[in-house]
Amino acid sequence: MSSSTTSSIEQEIELGGNAMIERVKRDIEVVNEYLKSPKNSDDDNAFYQHQKSQLRQEESQLRRLKLLLMQRTPPPPPTPSIPVKQQVANTLFLEEMRKEIAAIFQEALTKTNRATPQKSPSSFGAGELRRLERLGHVHSPDEEGKGEAVLTNEQARSLLQLETEHQMVAFLTPFLAALFQCNGASSNRVLVNSEAYKWLKTSNDENSAAYNQNPDMFICHKSIYKKRDPFDAREDDKLLQMRRSTDVFGQLSNWDLRRFLYLVLDAKKDIDDSAFGQTINYGAHLSLGENSPITVRLVLFDRESFWLVQTVKGTASSVRKCRWVDGGSKSRLEKFMLQDPVIEILDKACFELGLVPEVDGYLGGGAFGLVFKVCDQNGAALALKIVLDVHDKVAELQRQMAITNEAQRKCPHLIVGVEENSFRKFDKLGAVLLFSEVGNHYSSLSKKAIFDSLQELHDNNIAHGSARVDNVVCVNGEAKWIDLQRAYIWNTGGSVSELGKRDYRDLMESIKRSQYFD
Repeated sequence: MSSSTTSSIEQEIELGGNAMIERVKRDIEVVNEYLKSPKNSDDDNAFYQHQKSQLRQEESQLRRLKLLLMQRTPPPPPTPSIPVKQQVANTLFLEEMRKEIAAIFQEALTKTNRATPQKSPSSFGAGELRRLERLGHVHSPDEEGKGEAVLTNEQARSLLQLETEHQMVAFLTPFLAALFQCNGASSNRVLVNSEAYKWLKTSNDENSAAYNQNPDMFICHKSIYKKRDPFDAREDDKLLQMRRSTDVFGQLSNWDLRRFLYLVLDAKKDIDDSAFGQTINYGAHLSLGENSPITVRLVLFDRESFWLVQTVKGTASSVRKCRWVDGGSKSRLEKFMLQDPVIEILDKACFELGLVPEVDGYLGGGAFGLVFKVCDQNGAALALKIVLDVHDKVAELQRQMAITNEAQRKCPHLIVGVEENSFRKFDKLGAVLLFSEVGNHYSSLSKKAIFDSLQELHDNNIAHGSARVDNVVCVNGEAKWIDLQRAYIWNTGGSVSELGKRDYRDLMESIKRSQYFD
């Protein structure tokens, strides 16, 4: 590469980096202008300060990236002259480098998944409410509604006397738990208090730890939440007195499980534009990235009323306003809850097979299905695999059952087996298969133990077909294989040489990508 080419690359890095940095600095100036507004609420100012902090971090990140790219630019070799052909080649090379440099800087910004400068929750909420009103998608309370109210007049007066949102949540918890049939010994549904535990992610960057929002409550199946201790309330005697031993505290156990939430609830002393803006932002964030729900249902409530808020693909689609004492409000609130077919299958399967789902029992999942930890009537831990009735997945699960049984007969010490008569199909929903053991994570095993177990499978004429390290578990200190739906077995003779080589390549590549092995 000539000295002129190297110099041009350095110029492109300088220009590209400066352009991106200037863009971020302009956004900071916009946020500073927002901060000067005397109409801002405390929430608005806190929001803008957070946005400003994010922008400062982006500016610093771009400066570091610019410096790194400059350091990676190779030194030019001494060349007395440049032939015409080489000049043309250099021009084409520079054009490609220009595009690549621009893409690198652009990726640095898009990875943060920001939309700055944004409107504050207050202005965003006001604008969205006006939009929904114009569309006729805001429904006012029904003063003459028929049916039972969520609260009696006396209970509503007690709610009005409360001073803090924590107290409001504690007061309403038993009413909401009873209405949605949560937290009982015979119920798999839980109303989770998440006031003090951040679980809602605001960025779809895989490397981001931006779990920085915590709606006050959510309703879900007990298998998808992580239990936490009640938060410290020693400074609020009234709150301590209102708590009950049946109250549940915690957070969503895995971000990929957000599509299985029944309902998200948030308390405010008074519902205003800012509260509504924050609520629909929750809906937008829950719809970020892969494995996200299309529809999210949220309940925003204060001391007098509650709003049933629905978002579709991250955008507010409807609002129904109700008062706690309105006739029929109890039925409206109860029917507002969503349920995913996977969770419906889980409950039906546990009932038919006499199983009990575990709290925080999600074991993993992927394109083929999801696996939950359950217990039988003797307390033994088992793994229940669930697939939906789409794209021949039910037939694939049946094939997995057959080939797992055959492989387990040949190598019972290397294969996690299937419980007898445990396949169940549920019309128009999906199917389940129950496995006999719940292993520990493969990180408990050595690489040698994993490779030796794969070799032994091959020695017994079994090719796994998807020999990734994620398909190995540790059972009593030994390696066992799972997910054999792509396996191939020779009963007599034959060779697994070609399939075996692919198994080894798959295993090697997955171990290289694993964070648990050097």
